[in-house]
Order: sequence, then structure tokens, then C-alpha cells
Amino acid sequence: MSDTTEHYRPGVLHRIAPAGDGAPLVFDIPRSGHDYPNDFRSPAGFNEVKSSISMYVNELFDQAPMHGATWLYACFPNAYIDANRHESDIDPALIDGTLDTPFEPTEKSEFGVGLIHRVCDGTGAPLQQLPISTRDLRRRLEEFYWPYHNELSSTLQDMRARSGCAFHVSCHSMASIARGVSKDAGAPRSDFDIGDRHSTTCEQEFVDTVREFLSGLGYDVTVNKHFAGAECIRKHTDMANGIQSLQIETRRGLYMDEETYEKRPEFETVRAHLGQLAAHLSNFSRTFC
Repeated sequence: MSDTTEHYRPGVLHRIAPAGDGAPLVFDIPRSGHDYPNDFRSPAGFNEVKSSISMYVNELFDQAPMHGATWLYACFPNAYIDANRHESDIDPALIDGTLDTPFEPTEKSEFGVGLIHRVCDGTGAPLQQLPISTRDLRRRLEEFYWPYHNELSSTLQDMRARSGCAFHVSCHSMASIARGVSKDAGAPRSDFDIGDRHSTTCEQEFVDTVREFLSGLGYDVTVNKHFAGAECIRKHTDMANGIQSLQIETRRGLYMDEETYEKRPEFETVRAHLGQLAAHLSNFSRTFC
């Protein structure tokens, strides 16, 4: 990636952008970080903790800059603070004290996977050892959560100012069989699920472009079936001002062993296909803008 520009904030974020006139397109990876802060503590075993992380998604989409798009990665694990949750989506039982703004837990917190996770995704084992202080919560927000979101926001705003519009793909992975922390627990998943929060975060043409490309490669692709999209696209879409966002969930069984966490032989094929998707969407965004 010699023809790129980079911004790296250790433990927090890593942004790689194409040098020169890149496409008005960013891929953000908010839930795949594995730089555990020194103060992270959990009674769960490391393999249980890892079940909460969307492993390898940063690698699956790392060819985006060579195809003209920007790649943005949250280095911290979502088991520490989840960048794909609203800042008030907190289970009050996990916090020692109160905040100036009220807690507003959603069903994500009820399942134990709000802003601060209560349980491990894979087993439901307790993730938090003790409630965290309000001071610690504010620090996690100020030093990890908000710097990531501010970086994503400024990237999209700069693209829109330069090109007149911007496109945003938030990249995630999902278990092949829905787990107990999901509404559809026990149900098999498609290969890819595209989320646009039920047609509220982007135009249909953007969704159709992604769906048709992946379907053309032979994948089973659904829309808003398993995950309609969460905070990263809700917070950053601005359709009235030309910023469109969608979420892509990739089924983990396509590229990794979900028990051992090892990459499957098909990993490089899936990575190559997603690199092709990045090239296709870069061309699409340049044409659209």
C-alpha cells in the first residue's frame, strides 16, 4: 500500500486512505479490534472473550485503499467498549454511579451486549468482573469511542466537501447460527446480510449495487434479515446532505472456524472477493458523485 496515507493512533484507530484523488467511499471496521487496554479485566476465558469480537474483518477489507477507498479500523475490542452502540445504551447494573445524561438501554443491553458488554457473545458467560465507575466509563468514551466516531465523521465530511457526496460501508461479521444474544437465536444465517435500517440510511441503488455484486459471485445475500444496522450507520448517515451508509455482515463460517478461530482455506478467496467489491463500489461512488 505504498500509494496511501495513514493516520495511526495506537490502541484507538488506524486509518489508511488512498493518496491523491481517492473515491468518496469509506469502509469502517468498528468491532474487530484486538488491542486490549491494560485495564481490561474479565472473569471469562480469553477464548470466550474472543467470541464477542468480529475477528479478521479488518483483514477481509484491507484491500480497500489500493482500490481507491478509505479503510478505518477501531483498534480496541468491542468487549471493552462497543463503537457500534449508542453512547447511552448502557445497562445501569454495570455502572457504579450515575451520569449527567440518563442511561437509555435498548434490547442490545437487555441481551447483554450494549455499549459495555455484560456477557460474551458465544457462550453467554459473564464478561464483566465488577461494575465499572462512571469515571472509567467517561474515560472509555473520551479516549476510545468518541475519537473513533469523530474520525469517521470527519472523513465522511471531507469526502462530501470534496466530491459533493460520500458513501460509507460499516463492516461486521456474524455467527453462522444465531446465538443467544440475538433475537433469532438458533437460526441459520445467510452468507452476507446488508443493513440499511429499513431504507433509512441510504438509497436503494446503493443496496442493490452491493447485493447484486455479491450475489453474482455466488453468495446467498439478504437485506435487513439478520441485522438492519446499528449505531455506526445511524450516527453517520446524512442523506439530506449526500452521505449514505449501509452495513455489511459477513457470515464467519465462510472464512474461519468458529470453534478454533483459525482461518479457513477459503479466507483468501473471500478477502479477494471483498477487494473486488471495494473496487466496484469505488467506481460506483465516483460515478454517482
